[in-house]
Amino acid sequence: MIFKKPGENATRSEKEAYVKSLAAISISVLALMLAVTNYFSGRNSSAVLNGTIESNNLWAWYQAKNVRATIYEVANNEQKATKQRADMEEIMDKARAAEAKRDAAKAKSSWYSYSGMALQLGIVLSSAAILAVTLSLFYASVGVGAVGVVLFFVALGA
Repeated sequence: MIFKKPGENATRSEKEAYVKSLAAISISVLALMLAVTNYFSGRNSSAVLNGTIESNNLWAWYQAKNVRATIYEVANNEQKATKQRADMEEIMDKARAAEAKRDAAKAKSSWYSYSGMALQLGIVLSSAAILAVTLSLFYASVGVGAVGVVLFFVALGA
């Protein structure tokens, strides 16, 4: 069996085959997690951008209503001015809600970045384990990759 750990008297090629098989699996798993992380990171970036655009549009609308209300007040049309002010409250609430959604998405961004970085480092360490035929590098890659997976789940929950 290829996953049977070689004994102390194993040849370099037996050790190499063992390390390569383990590292190949870890590279595949870490690359898969990196792809998933990048997908969610992209969706999160879109949420930040869309939230920014939405809140900016709502605040522009709020300002337009404010100008109209001021014009109506100057023209002594209190009924229309009051209607504009009431609309402004609703728009302000929507704008603040859009900003809150955007800010929540922004808070996740760094976690996705940290996760991606850790997963990439795990892939590099697994590759180095293959070249150096060293189990310690493989174990380090698994540890760093595990940190990347944990950070991904932190991002999902943040």
